Amino acid sequence: VFGVLGVFGGGWHKQKLSSLITLCMVVVVVLVCVRLGFWQLERGEQKQQQLTAIAEQQNRGVVSWSQLLNLPDSWNKTGVLVELKGRFVQSQYWLLDNQVYNGQVGYDLLALLKPDSEEKVILVNLGWVKAPISRDTLPKVTLPTGVFILKAQIKENNLSSFTLEDKTTNNDLPTRIQSIDLNMLSTQSQQSLINFMAYRQGTGDEIATPHYEAVVMSPQKHNAYAVQWFLIAVACAVVAIFASKKRTLNEK
Repeated sequence: VFGVLGVFGGGWHKQKLSSLITLCMVVVVVLVCVRLGFWQLERGEQKQQQLTAIAEQQNRGVVSWSQLLNLPDSWNKTGVLVELKGRFVQSQYWLLDNQVYNGQVGYDLLALLKPDSEEKVILVNLGWVKAPISRDTLPKVTLPTGVFILKAQIKENNLSSFTLEDKTTNNDLPTRIQSIDLNMLSTQSQQSLINFMAYRQGTGDEIATPHYEAVVMSPQKHNAYAVQWFLIAVACAVVAIFASKKRTLNEK
């Protein structure tokens, strides 16, 4: 009799332990999904604030180089539209790796522009250029000579959002790079760089194709992802409740 009770008792304890483990797993999954949902909501709010700040800057219209430099140092100049006029530093440019445009892989062409009556140079993202079939070959690039005028959007701080291991060992320009580091580029080019960069606006030409978007993923998309995570959390909880009820009925 005691042996039979021991067997049934052991089975009961195993069932309880299994139910407890299952419950803990469900709780963890639900909490993770809820946390990811709130994180997406936070990201959406941040993107909305960023878009609002950029819109406020662009409501000022296109400013001149001198007007840009006269803005307070405490202001984040990201989003300011500026007309740049100057000359490119010849034979000194970089190709930012792993850039996709219209489903094609290529590079962003980064060059140094020396504005009129300015000692420092500014790093300008001229746009996307198609990558050759072989990784051993870099695209052929010809920088404009003479005075060049362009409209650009300023970006300050967080210049590179995508980073890979940089295996480049040759400091000779031009070179392929994996991320934007103004200090490194200043050292490589032996030029004094302004502490923000410009992204050319407009249509493509024989130089490159501008494609910069200050905010890649919209706040609405972040909110949609948040709803998805919350729905997954609800679904996990509902499935766990029904499974628990079914098990209880089977045990009766």
